[in-house]
Amino acid sequence: MRILHVVSDYHPAMGGAELFTKEVSERLAARGHEVTVLALNSRGLAARDGERLQSREIVNGVRVRRIDGTYQLHARMLNTRGAYRALSLVLSGDRLQMFLAGPCSLRAFMFTLFARADVVGLVNWYHGSLAYQTCLARGIRNFSLVGIPLLHTERPWASVPLLSRLLARCDGVAVMTDHERIFIEKRCKASNVHVVAAGIEPGMFLQPDGCRIRRIHSLGEAPVVGYVGRMSATKGVVTLIEAMKIVWRTLPAARVLLAGSGLPSSGKSDADVAAAFARLSEDERSRVVSISRFDDVEKASIFDAIDVFAMPSVAESFGIAYLEAWMCGKAVVGSRFGSTACVIQDGIDGTLVTPDDPQELAGAILRLLSDRELRERMGRAGRAKTLASFTWERVVDRVEALYERTRGLGERGRRPVGAVA
Repeated sequence: MRILHVVSDYHPAMGGAELFTKEVSERLAARGHEVTVLALNSRGLAARDGERLQSREIVNGVRVRRIDGTYQLHARMLNTRGAYRALSLVLSGDRLQMFLAGPCSLRAFMFTLFARADVVGLVNWYHGSLAYQTCLARGIRNFSLVGIPLLHTERPWASVPLLSRLLARCDGVAVMTDHERIFIEKRCKASNVHVVAAGIEPGMFLQPDGCRIRRIHSLGEAPVVGYVGRMSATKGVVTLIEAMKIVWRTLPAARVLLAGSGLPSSGKSDADVAAAFARLSEDERSRVVSISRFDDVEKASIFDAIDVFAMPSVAESFGIAYLEAWMCGKAVVGSRFGSTACVIQDGIDGTLVTPDDPQELAGAILRLLSDRELRERMGRAGRAKTLASFTWERVVDRVEALYERTRGLGERGRRPVGAVA
């Protein structure tokens, strides 16, 4: 098959959507498919290993085409005097909302139109205008369109009416969880919706060295609660910090290890996260270990160094970090909501708590830290589940099967451009 993946950002940009696109694209290419990635990513041309990225290159068998400047151009258009009023005259409310989400690119539209793809996979629908312009192209050109929206169902953008209508225009929809599938099926007439999930590469977790991480950061034998990911309030980082203040009243020896981008020390921190750090006393700050930069090969060792993984996020389409923690045999704590409740089986391989509730989170952490047998039993169960269902090879099996089923449906489902929504 000739496959085109359209995505706002691509590797080396970091994030769940970027990782999903990279792993699926490279593995499909390794299976003999012709795979191209189109990224509307001005940041994609930033330096990698000291060198500026190319707008066209082949990476691990995948043709990567990066279109530069789309974010800046979109911002300049919207900052032009009278632009909003002019747009509101030609675009209806939900179409205008999608356009404002950006980015838009005529070059990307033309590339999609003439890519000669059998199947176009549209990944990460947070940028609604990207979804809209790709669906417009599908109304003109004969290709099958598979939506991979990665919806954060609790966020307002996921419920925009036009988004549902565009999903209904897809020949197939790939979702991360049953929660996302039900959310879509209730809101639109989308058929052929399949759970493909997300995954991990087991080989990355064969030789973790948590002892080295503990030694480097002087953690000794202290009980450690860990978080690995982007430092964002929606990811539950603020809730975790507030919960640890409660934990320390009972267990002052406990430490929290925060690893990922956006730490206050970087100067590019989420305002709510920075405020939560600022509220810590000097003594409390001494119990926080921060790791802002690390290579992918270090990730397994970081997970191996902790006793409990806590990510009480309220903005997930899946939550790959839970799988990574399980691969190191760790119990996990997540929020009792939407997609996370589909990933974590409460009481079996982890614990679910009420979102944005530091008190309940602290109680869950204390219970796990005080019961090693429970932690290890949950970690084993999570690891077994991950290996059985959530490796990238299994994910790609499901994506490839969906692409094969939808291939050739584009011609039958074509409509005039004006009928796309």
